Amino acid sequence: MTIKEFIYSRLTAFGHAFRGWAYVLKTQHNAWIHSVFATVVIVMSLWLGLPPRDLAVLVLTIAMVFSAEFINTAIEAVVDLASPVHHPLAKVGKDVGAGAVLIAALAGVVIGLLILGPPLWQKISVLFGQSPEISRAEQTAFKGMELYSWQNENGEWQYSLLVGTNRNKTAEEIPSTPLDLQGIKVAIAQLAVGESLFWTNNVYDPGSSQSVNFAFPPDAVVNELKEFAREKQIDLYIP
Repeated sequence: MTIKEFIYSRLTAFGHAFRGWAYVLKTQHNAWIHSVFATVVIVMSLWLGLPPRDLAVLVLTIAMVFSAEFINTAIEAVVDLASPVHHPLAKVGKDVGAGAVLIAALAGVVIGLLILGPPLWQKISVLFGQSPEISRAEQTAFKGMELYSWQNENGEWQYSLLVGTNRNKTAEEIPSTPLDLQGIKVAIAQLAVGESLFWTNNVYDPGSSQSVNFAFPPDAVVNELKEFAREKQIDLYIP
């Protein structure tokens, strides 16, 4: 097969796919309903400023519902071709296909409510002048969170809370978001219940190309933050 023939065959395949898509939208009323709800969900997600992860879950859910509808339409067409006259087994095939669409649609509704519900309620509360409580993260970080502490030029203790990664943070990026003791407590209080928080002092210094150790505050402050984390149901680990 030449490159020209390969490209032509792929374009032909895309043409078949788009014709199938057009057929579903033209003949299936449920496909129009799915399209309206999908549009509303996407617009609402952008309005609420959902994180990319939540938006990806919604896109996959929409794709799942549409795929179920497309497969059901294909099943109906094949059954009509194989059994032009009414037959009990033909009815079973169509009913099962419709059931698959129903399950996908119900799952899509549940996922949509779980993801869109809390931020939508908070947004509405703000629009109507209510002051919602400080919200906590809904999910724990994939690799936990990292807590750093150091003293600034004035001898004041500073703290930083960063998302955990497989690499050592650099000595430059950690002090870029300094917090005082009260500020770090607020940040900890916003973490998801059961979050893993690793208080580490090992960082990478690009200037010397070596690892350096940040200091820990006095034991009284360490114990205070440990107790605070315990009250907020945060798993704080200190080496």
